[in-house]
Amino acid sequence: MANIATYAIAALLILGAALFAWMRSAQLVLSDEQYTLARYEPAPAHDFEWQEVGEHSYASNCRNCHGRDGQGWDQYPGLSDTARLFAAPGGREYLVELHLHGLTSPRWGAPMPSMGHLQDVELAAVLNHVLTHFGNTPPAGTRLYIPEDIAKLRGPKRTPWEVNELRPGEQALAPGRPAPESP
Repeated sequence: MANIATYAIAALLILGAALFAWMRSAQLVLSDEQYTLARYEPAPAHDFEWQEVGEHSYASNCRNCHGRDGQGWDQYPGLSDTARLFAAPGGREYLVELHLHGLTSPRWGAPMPSMGHLQDVELAAVLNHVLTHFGNTPPAGTRLYIPEDIAKLRGPKRTPWEVNELRPGEQALAPGRPAPESP
């Protein structure tokens, strides 16, 4: 009788674990992401309310590599230089391309993955968050990103190495890292 009870308990535990795993993988959706992000969709471009979405998106997508304070660590760069890149000729577009297509560079040991899965609203918000935090101050008189800026650059897919070539300003490498071989 003890063996039957033991097998019954084991079977119920396995069934319960399988049911829990199925429920967890199905993830009950309490709100539709499209609906949530649509709350922040601007009517006129100057009314884009990005702060809450930008902070949340940074925490969800960027903080693991760049850190809570944007300082970076080891092979992941800090974000304090973002405003300088933004202000450089072609920098505004470069930052969007970097996030849409990812980046592979001899400058850093780990490639940055593509964030092209983010919707235009969320990507504009997270870029604005970085540009206004971590010691960054966008140049006076410049407009921060709006979703339309992102949508305009969602075009042909670039490789992460091609994105590296778009970097404005100097192409300085991190000390001790050789430039990639040219084909």
